[in-house]
Amino acid sequence: MLWDEIKSVLSFAAFRPDADDPGISWSKRFENRKTLLLNISRNQTSWRGLDRKGKFEEGGMQEGEFADIAPQRAEEWRAMTDGGWCSVSLNNRFIISLENNLMRGDNCMHLLRTNPRAVLGPKYDRGKRYALCHHPETTASMLLACEEAFVKVSEDVLKTIGMRPGRMCCGLFAMMEYAIHSIYTSQPGATPASFVLVAACEGSVAALAQQDGQWKDLRCRSGLGMEAVETALQIISPLVAKAPPGTPVYFISDGQDQKFRQDLMAQLEKVGARDLTQDDLMWQVIGTC
Repeated sequence: MLWDEIKSVLSFAAFRPDADDPGISWSKRFENRKTLLLNISRNQTSWRGLDRKGKFEEGGMQEGEFADIAPQRAEEWRAMTDGGWCSVSLNNRFIISLENNLMRGDNCMHLLRTNPRAVLGPKYDRGKRYALCHHPETTASMLLACEEAFVKVSEDVLKTIGMRPGRMCCGLFAMMEYAIHSIYTSQPGATPASFVLVAACEGSVAALAQQDGQWKDLRCRSGLGMEAVETALQIISPLVAKAPPGTPVYFISDGQDQKFRQDLMAQLEKVGARDLTQDDLMWQVIGTC
């Protein structure tokens, strides 16, 4: 047995989850280790650090292309980690759609990473990477499709500067999953029959409408930019307009530009929207779950 293997057993490191195991939460995979959280948007990248106690450290934001930003920040980012590990949110070049009758089961998420055609059938596109969020009581699912080239380029840029991407995800999609779970569990035993959920993250927007317990419509645009409030409203408004009177509207958001969030919420308040936003929500979702 090699000395490194003996040492890992003596320190209990051999019994900890693998750092690149996607089936284990980020906080468990990197317990007592510093990691970096990145959010890559169109023409902007933001970041936060997680210390060894799982607390957020100071972060930053820089405008420009990620491939140009990463080499400039390489030394700073590596210093914020133990071993260069990072969790990455890709907030551009994706689409979220509603699908029905997709495969479910304990092995579904593993297959989606390793053999997505087996899960998606004719909906599979070899140029995409996928994630799923299933409706808990019907056959509907939210399907995230992100451009494979965008994922690979981002991974390669990080590896070039000595960083190790342990998770590639979409912050907006993760926030929607979180919000859906929060809505469904806010009143135990009383799942809401109808609602409209609006999510925004660094200029990307999605809106989901549920009626009579069924997901009826979903609209999404990525990479709009944080000045595009009017365009975001054009995406959201048809779903709100079609909802029956009195349908709850929920809003969840995160990002560097508070003006975008405030301007969007100001319009949604006119239809009685409830703001579910929490401080550092996106960072919490991609850095602990």
